Amino acid sequence: MPLFEIKNKKAKKINTKEFKNELELHQLIDKNLEEIFGVRFIKDEHITDKHGRIETLGLDESNRPIVIEYKKTKEKGQLVQANRYMTWIKQNPDSFELLARKNIKNLTSEIDFSNPRILCFAQEYSIDDKCLALSLGAELWKYRYYENDTLVISREEEPEQLIKTKNKGFTIEKIAKEPRIAKTVEQHLQGASGDLKDLYSRIDIEIRNISSEVESYTTNAEIVYKTSRNFVYLAVQNKNNCLRLLLRTINDIIIDDNNLTRKTPKTHGYGHITRQLHIAPKDEQVGKFSIDDIMDLITQSYDTTQ
Repeated sequence: MPLFEIKNKKAKKINTKEFKNELELHQLIDKNLEEIFGVRFIKDEHITDKHGRIETLGLDESNRPIVIEYKKTKEKGQLVQANRYMTWIKQNPDSFELLARKNIKNLTSEIDFSNPRILCFAQEYSIDDKCLALSLGAELWKYRYYENDTLVISREEEPEQLIKTKNKGFTIEKIAKEPRIAKTVEQHLQGASGDLKDLYSRIDIEIRNISSEVESYTTNAEIVYKTSRNFVYLAVQNKNNCLRLLLRTINDIIIDDNNLTRKTPKTHGYGHITRQLHIAPKDEQVGKFSIDDIMDLITQSYDTTQ
């Protein structure tokens, strides 16, 4: 994608440039993992006995293990290597946890080994890469580096497949992404009242309609919505017949004219996850909030990821 600098209403194209080597890319991303992905850096160049040297290990805002693999341009084998490193984490959770607690201060929460993530960086990906990433649940991120020291990062699209139609022709269709889940949405909603399920469904639809970039995954405690970073953590609280939402902000700034949110306790928040609110069907019915009120807050949270 071309990049232009505008001065005095004149557009000047900014040319791309290359990193000196793969290590320069590697070090730049590692130093900015929190800002770019909300990922806490654990260690780079970690040497294992049988699985090779892992480029970068991290932990995301939901305490999911992260493996990051870098390639300066486009090379085969990136995902195979990343999957080998992920196998090391699955086979050696105690060793990973020891590394995490040694290198991340004040890490008290349990690590979610049921939902690890693979992140890959390269300039381009082949159809083989995209298909393998779909099978592994890996995230492919493309980058462009420009002469004005601007780094542009974008998520690679999923592969497409040919589908035979009734008229014996062919059409192209995206392969649906299979989420890697710990506890299913249905299990989160098990035992919830009809009103609470309806409220969740409407909120879920509205969040997904914000942008095609929005994805979701589940943990044992929450349903999480994300782009490159998590921006909403939704928990179904059957006992109180309500939904609890944790929201991402920048510097705890949010426009909340109806005073629906309050500060997130340190025991529940991490980093920029600073505001929480509880919404119950009974409160909506008496006019204490509307879906539009809630979506205004959630959209502000989404905007912090852009």
